[in-house]
Amino acid sequence: MARLLIPPKARWYDELRLVAYYREKDLEASIHQHAKAFFPHHYVFPFKKEVISNSTDEAKAGDLAVIRRDFSEWCVIEIEMYGHGLKHVLEQVRVFKDARYNVPEVAEYVRQQMRQHCNKSASLKRLTALFSSHPPSVLVIADPRAAGWEQPLKDAGAGFCIFEIYKNPAGHHVYRYIGQYPTVPAQEAHCRPHVSYRNLLEVIGNFTFTKLIGDNEVEVIFENYLTRWALLTDDGKNYLRFLGAANPLTPLATYGLFRDRSDNYYFKRN
Repeated sequence: MARLLIPPKARWYDELRLVAYYREKDLEASIHQHAKAFFPHHYVFPFKKEVISNSTDEAKAGDLAVIRRDFSEWCVIEIEMYGHGLKHVLEQVRVFKDARYNVPEVAEYVRQQMRQHCNKSASLKRLTALFSSHPPSVLVIADPRAAGWEQPLKDAGAGFCIFEIYKNPAGHHVYRYIGQYPTVPAQEAHCRPHVSYRNLLEVIGNFTFTKLIGDNEVEVIFENYLTRWALLTDDGKNYLRFLGAANPLTPLATYGLFRDRSDNYYFKRN
């Protein structure tokens, strides 16, 4: 049974699905309730408007949507419980990826949702420009039993995130999410492996490490892994040396290094 220990008060939290019954709408309510913490650089609101697939004429409605605060990107979020099955989830994703988004209708609907749920008065002109020029990305958020969905969803062009809820006997909750979710890069750079040292990456270009831990070390998220690296500087160049037994990065591949506005670091294979 999965448990979390919160050290300051020595309280144990048990995974909610093992100590209580909850439904998809409870999972959605928890995510929406804490949306500002989970997506600090986005507007988050319910997105229940049906959209129609261009290829099959199927109609599907999502659960949530997020829009970057600079209105440059948006994402449709589908929240699922494992019991619904992967086939159902893939059908939802295919419709959202291939949908006819009636721009005037969607813009008006979203403007109302943002006014109600985000306390934001967005202009129809700005929303129309976003929806007419940028198709949404799609993100599936599921409970922990759905971990095996990651690769099929990736193949379908959707992001995937596990959302876990924990509860202690006093009724307090903590949350954990693992995987992909919308972020806003504040800085980015290329990384390439060193020609002589397998566990050494060279950071190409200017990149500022604003948050360090320990003895000049940095934590970088890669897929579902939290990796730790020593930051080295030599002849004006920055290098990252992997700390640990098993480096999850492919030795001959190149990667993008990103820092978001919350000073978290990410690798993405490029």
